[in-house]
Amino acid sequence: MIQKASNPFQPAPGASPPELVGRSSELAAIWDATERAKSGSVPTPLVFTGLRGIGKTVLLTRLIDSAGAHAVPIRLEVESEVPLSDVVQDAIARLLPTLRSVPKKLLAAVDAALRLVPKLNYELPNELGALSLEAPADDRAPHLPLRTAIESLNAAVSSIGRFLVITIDEIHDADIASLRTIAAGVHQSAASGNPILLACAGLPQTVEVIAKLRTYAHRWDRFELDLLRGPEVAQAIRLPIERNGATIDRAALDLLIEQCAGYPFFVQKYASAAWTAHRGRSITLADVERVVPGVRAGIEKAFYRDAFDDLSPRERMLVIALADLGPGAHELRAVSGALGVGSMALGSIRTRLIKKGVVFAPRAGYLQFRIPLAERYVADHREAYETPDVIAYRKAFRRDGDTHER
Repeated sequence: MIQKASNPFQPAPGASPPELVGRSSELAAIWDATERAKSGSVPTPLVFTGLRGIGKTVLLTRLIDSAGAHAVPIRLEVESEVPLSDVVQDAIARLLPTLRSVPKKLLAAVDAALRLVPKLNYELPNELGALSLEAPADDRAPHLPLRTAIESLNAAVSSIGRFLVITIDEIHDADIASLRTIAAGVHQSAASGNPILLACAGLPQTVEVIAKLRTYAHRWDRFELDLLRGPEVAQAIRLPIERNGATIDRAALDLLIEQCAGYPFFVQKYASAAWTAHRGRSITLADVERVVPGVRAGIEKAFYRDAFDDLSPRERMLVIALADLGPGAHELRAVSGALGVGSMALGSIRTRLIKKGVVFAPRAGYLQFRIPLAERYVADHREAYETPDVIAYRKAFRRDGDTHER
């Protein structure tokens, strides 16, 4: 019996794929930034944007790997409604156990930085303001402790011949005041002789977050990650298979390319299942056909069904109209035009869908599905969602405008 090699594919969120394809420009920028930082010159901050599962976190990890032993990384993973200063505090605390072999001077600086980061501020409900559990050191400059923490940590890291790397994931959820403080610290480090390397990742609305920072942030290098092309998907599947001593039939590869639709996370899911299913030296069309229904069912439940099945008729009406316009972001007036009403009539429905995480506004006046390839799912299941009550509501909506609450 032929011993099969371990499954090379990585269908876990944030995991690095065995073959990173379609990101040559981003990888070149990462290489340039880390090489500049290693040589002591100033690297340009990097921003990666795109939908979930498109490979943003993978690129942040690749940047840290590229920096290697020359760097001390601070990984910030932003959570909605959690102050960025608190995220910084947690990241510095996690850094301590990894630095036991470095000079005591750096350990002391990390410990000092941890004490400098301001404590939590809690936002009270119903716009009642904020409750601070600890007053800042300087009421005139409430973000001074965060700034001082970054500067002191950067100085200590530089003193042992390394450079500081700060990565911010889910930057679209960061509070602007803390983010502006970090950005200012990075900007000023460029003139200090000890530049900090900054890289960020977030959903497409990150562009609007960056716009709220000071003008120097407008000069950061930005990359919008898109779906992979067919040849890139083929490469991402075929090369890991061949490196592990197997092959894949052309028909099997074509079916996988069709099912993945260029979405990197789906590439790993389908290819992983196909690898597990094959028994000989080659992955056949029969292997892929056997796993497609199960993988598709799992993906549809995890990504789409749980989000779409509980929508009201008025919400499904807008979802169908948005899906009919195809992939990407669309102007609100295009969506409302498809429904035969003015864009103002979509206000309450749009707000509800945003709160439910089905859509988001990548920029003012536009709407886009938050879930990748949602328009394909809606098209494939249109009969299930375009029910008689949805059709009736659409007719009444077109006639009367948004006067119904269901």
